[in-house]
Amino acid sequence: MNAHVTAENTVGSSVLSGRITRLDRGWSTVLLDDGEIVRVRNLGVEVAVGDFVDVSSDYERVERVHVRRSALTRRSSFEGARGTRQIVASNIDVVFVVHAVNGAVSQRRLERELVLAFDSGATPVVVLTKIDTVSTEEAHVVKESLSQVALGVDIVLVSSRTGVGIDLIRAHSPAGTTVAFIGASGVGKSTLVNALVGHEVQRTAEVREDDQRGRHTTVAAELIALPGGAWLLDTPGLRAVTLWTSGIGIERAFRDVFTVADNCRFRDCKHLDEPNCAVLEAIEAGTLSAARLASMRQLVAEELSVEEEQIERERAEDRRGFRRKKPQ
Repeated sequence: MNAHVTAENTVGSSVLSGRITRLDRGWSTVLLDDGEIVRVRNLGVEVAVGDFVDVSSDYERVERVHVRRSALTRRSSFEGARGTRQIVASNIDVVFVVHAVNGAVSQRRLERELVLAFDSGATPVVVLTKIDTVSTEEAHVVKESLSQVALGVDIVLVSSRTGVGIDLIRAHSPAGTTVAFIGASGVGKSTLVNALVGHEVQRTAEVREDDQRGRHTTVAAELIALPGGAWLLDTPGLRAVTLWTSGIGIERAFRDVFTVADNCRFRDCKHLDEPNCAVLEAIEAGTLSAARLASMRQLVAEELSVEEEQIERERAEDRRGFRRKKPQ
């Protein structure tokens, strides 16, 4: 638990350091550096599972959140006029993006998940579960389909029931690292977590036969110790993969498009109808997927919308602050 770099204590010696292992409605469960587990309030601080924090000596509240070295962040709501930032997990090294081979595997959803993973600062790994429910050929067809969009990303085939591939997950989870699992409901994350831990720590549920979907059996993100010395962060199933403002996520996830775009005649080419557009030429030649370009455009537009929304929110807050300061 002491693997992080401890910043200088700016609030005196009356605090205790630890790591948040679970969040529940305004409360943090914190594993202190001395091994004690305490439950404290989150008052006036934005916290996430995986955060290294300082806790007041009276165990009342989180005093300070240490600088995050990585953070898996998404837009918490896509409905309504405004969305807010949700930090799903922090201080993670590997993001396992989980899909089930017997479900409705989607390249477009995986692209979104990879953007989130790359933006977090962690290393993404795609995990295909339930391979015992399909033939070897069918499993590899799914793997080949997803490999077309998971460029340079490891893809692991796993069966939690038979144990096939579990050793590959462990190889990506050496001692001292923190790994996170993300994916839709019903893809087998909880069963996989139980297989890695060696006993049942997450309740599992039946999956509907008609569409291979299930309920969110993990109801809250939680940090779990693995036998090999790593930490595993299981998250509730994500119904919607909504993006927050991006860093390098889109460029990393769509590196095939960006590589081809380097050869466009114009540096600000929009890949619409410009002359000597290398991207359009590649699509016409069949060496680049038109669906990839369309997907990238959609994600770029979505992130631009979020950025504009944040700018407008800041302006509104500035206006409210000005009105409060205005003399009577």
